[in-house]
Amino acid sequence: MAEGSRQFGAGSLVTVLIVGVGLGWLLSSRQALLERRATDGAGFEEVRQRFADESMRRLDLSPEQRRVYLDAWENGRRDFDLALGRMRPDIDIVFQRIDDQVRPMLSPRQLAVYDRLEAERRAHMPERPAGAD
Repeated sequence: MAEGSRQFGAGSLVTVLIVGVGLGWLLSSRQALLERRATDGAGFEEVRQRFADESMRRLDLSPEQRRVYLDAWENGRRDFDLALGRMRPDIDIVFQRIDDQVRPMLSPRQLAVYDRLEAERRAHMPERPAGAD
């Protein structure tokens, strides 16, 4: 009888351990998926900030180095936005070609969602600077 109790107890312990590991894996996978979805929908500025934060973390910068790094990237960002703004007409042409292929295959419901996504994408694009022609 005592032997059967020990086997039952050991089997129960192993079962609880396996269920616990499985639940932990499922919950962590779900959390990772939710975080990934949140970052996929991030705007241009959020992506830039995440890149800067991750770069500084990996470089293990001192406070002074962080200041110089952020200043350099902020100055470069303005130049980058100007360059993107000058390329904006070409980028818009590419997006129009994509739209021309995608729109005909979408249902009315999908088209409404697509239009919202496109509006969000366009809102995150830098404006074309005056005199950039």
